[in-house]
Amino acid sequence: MKKKLVFFAAVLAICLTACSFFNKTEQDNKLQSVSDNSVVTYSCQVSLSGGSGRASVNSPATVVETDGKRTVELIWSSSNYDYMLVEGQRFDNEASEGDNSKFTIPFAEYDKAFKVIGDTTAMSQPHEIEYELTVSSPKTSGLPLEGEGGPGDLRSEPTVAEAEKKLTDEVSSAEAEKKLSEALKKSGLSKTGSMTLEYATQYTVDYFEDGSKKQYALITIGSGDYTQHFLKSLKNAPEPKGLSSDITFLGSVDKTYLVSTSVMDLISSVDALDNISFTGTKASEWYVSSAKKSMKKGDIIYAGKYSAPDYELLLTDECNLAIENTMIYHTPAVKEKLESLGIPVMVELSSYESHPLGRLEWIKLYGLLYDKMEEADNVFTKQVKGATAFSNTGTPEKSVAVFSVTSKGIFVIRKPGDYIATMINMAGGKYVPEKIKGTDENALSTMKITSEDFFIYAGDADILIYNSTVEGEVESTMDLIKKNQILADFKAVKDGQVYCLSKEYFQASSNVAEFIEDMNKVLNGQTDSLTYIFKLKE
Repeated sequence: MKKKLVFFAAVLAICLTACSFFNKTEQDNKLQSVSDNSVVTYSCQVSLSGGSGRASVNSPATVVETDGKRTVELIWSSSNYDYMLVEGQRFDNEASEGDNSKFTIPFAEYDKAFKVIGDTTAMSQPHEIEYELTVSSPKTSGLPLEGEGGPGDLRSEPTVAEAEKKLTDEVSSAEAEKKLSEALKKSGLSKTGSMTLEYATQYTVDYFEDGSKKQYALITIGSGDYTQHFLKSLKNAPEPKGLSSDITFLGSVDKTYLVSTSVMDLISSVDALDNISFTGTKASEWYVSSAKKSMKKGDIIYAGKYSAPDYELLLTDECNLAIENTMIYHTPAVKEKLESLGIPVMVELSSYESHPLGRLEWIKLYGLLYDKMEEADNVFTKQVKGATAFSNTGTPEKSVAVFSVTSKGIFVIRKPGDYIATMINMAGGKYVPEKIKGTDENALSTMKITSEDFFIYAGDADILIYNSTVEGEVESTMDLIKKNQILADFKAVKDGQVYCLSKEYFQASSNVAEFIEDMNKVLNGQTDSLTYIFKLKE
């Protein structure tokens, strides 16, 4: 089978190389065809600068050349631009009502910035804002899309590198699974079952035993290049002989260095805090009361943040597991150093779970690690029951936006697919914006947005909730308006329906049901007894 795959890859590479050669020739011919009375359309990269720095245009954009004259079709990130000025000439918005503003404007040269003015109506009064626009040459940034009167349509083909990567990824994944299975068999382990996970997608647990019925759990976290495999000993089972170096053996983990703050509450909830000996967060920064108490008593010691751990302390006090989040990948040398000292490093990916109950279900992993499975199952079952209690309550649907404002006045919102947005919907509300461009560009739960766009998406929202995580809590709507004056025009501000997430909420990982209950109360105007949300003074 392997020989067939190699042969197929070689044939595919040769075929695509040939296609690439002929397409290159066709492309070069087409680039030369623009001179005589032809109309050729390109897809070119476009960059925008100036203004507040928060507006953007779609890139690549459509460029049309006719008899040496060029126009570019600009689609803005907002629907509030009603006209543009280019060298004094006015161009009106071509988009349908509700769609993002669209203009077709002329430009003289590729790869050279030129000034334009856009008039936005997002604020109380229209504003003309000056920008600089650059359209990159199609020779470096784009391919012809179609030629009307030109030499025909050019369809882009996958490159040899892209085709080879796709094939390699598929083969690598299959080979990795086969290799893992063979490695476990060589160690005398046979699979006996798997952990049932209802919502979590970023980890799995499979159970194994050896010939003498000693039990183990294979923990797999992530996928692709960042896949992690751990074999956890159950009931003091010894490390199997000949275990693959791709699998990290975990024996006792009773002296854990916990760096990922979101995990502390989950471990505390299953009564396993006595297994945490070190933390990457100072006592003053903890909102998990049990963790703060343990640090004051000296049961948990501060051992440095993720990027600068106290190696000597960890080694001297026999640390036997480090639980990190993905920030550790910014300092790979630290991860390597910990592992070289014999400290296994587990990078948890709960933040990559889009469903709130998926994030919570990581509690089962910690129940497994610290022999608290019954407690973990009980917490999870109780939270699921509470979290789903409002799904069919018939609550009047109100729109809710969650945001923060940076010190520079830039809005940061939770993405529509984020777990906070999901909990709002589970509580009976409607998270806004429901859809927004760019939400799949990375794994982050937040994204920056222009004040104009935020006004479009949330200006009529029934409820605003300020996220205090980064910039801290605010006490009144006036405090909020000082951060960005545009907020004064929002419906929720005028109606006195502005709330703030308490600063301790994002460490309270186990309290999914409590947040949803809070949200349901807010939606129904019952704001006297909230746990993680409070109403701002007007």
